[in-house]
Amino acid sequence: MPPTHSSAMPLSAPTTLFTGLSPAEIDRLNESAVARQVAAEAYLLHQHSAARAVYMVESGVLMMERSSAAGRRQVMAFIQTGNFIGIAQNEFYEFSVAALTAATVKEIPQKTFIELQDEIPQLKDNVRRIGGNILAHALDQVFALGQKKAHERVCFLIQQLHDRKGDPRSRVVELVMTRQDIADYLGLTIETVSRAFSKLRAEGVIEVHSAHTVDILQPETLREMALAE
Repeated sequence: MPPTHSSAMPLSAPTTLFTGLSPAEIDRLNESAVARQVAAEAYLLHQHSAARAVYMVESGVLMMERSSAAGRRQVMAFIQTGNFIGIAQNEFYEFSVAALTAATVKEIPQKTFIELQDEIPQLKDNVRRIGGNILAHALDQVFALGQKKAHERVCFLIQQLHDRKGDPRSRVVELVMTRQDIADYLGLTIETVSRAFSKLRAEGVIEVHSAHTVDILQPETLREMALAE
């Protein structure tokens, strides 16, 4: 089921995209934004489709993926509230984005967004910084895939999701993605992912309460194994 449109709504999710912008500048972004509701398991955009818009995630969790001509899939990122999607290097998207849960995003036409960057220097600078963060994330993921053992890769993902919560005191992490999604993100098989979770549980690093809930019992140990260095 495709995402549905609703009326224009304020861009309220906290993000570096709006850092340093004046109320008037934020209003200009708001005037250009339209809210979309995306059902769980529906696609917001597809790889190779025309890059006509950029998106701000207001709620929910989405997943960015890329498929090869042979049909192999690599999950590139899990996207949460406040994240920004859709900066394209050419006229087509080089990835797909699917909703793992029901989600709300704000859509701004690509052409309008580019024009606003030209008119608002701070917005252009914020977009540049976001691009730098995306590159850093990609480098961390490449390192994890190339250098870390299976259980360390799982720690890498758990730590990422924990850090995005913004509450260092919380030790509970919700895994709304499937084990296949995790495997395709970490470059592993489902069986290896299951063994990695079992190893971390046996060593007392985590407790797995359900397929979607993990309790971090040894946060320092988890962080040490997760570090991309």
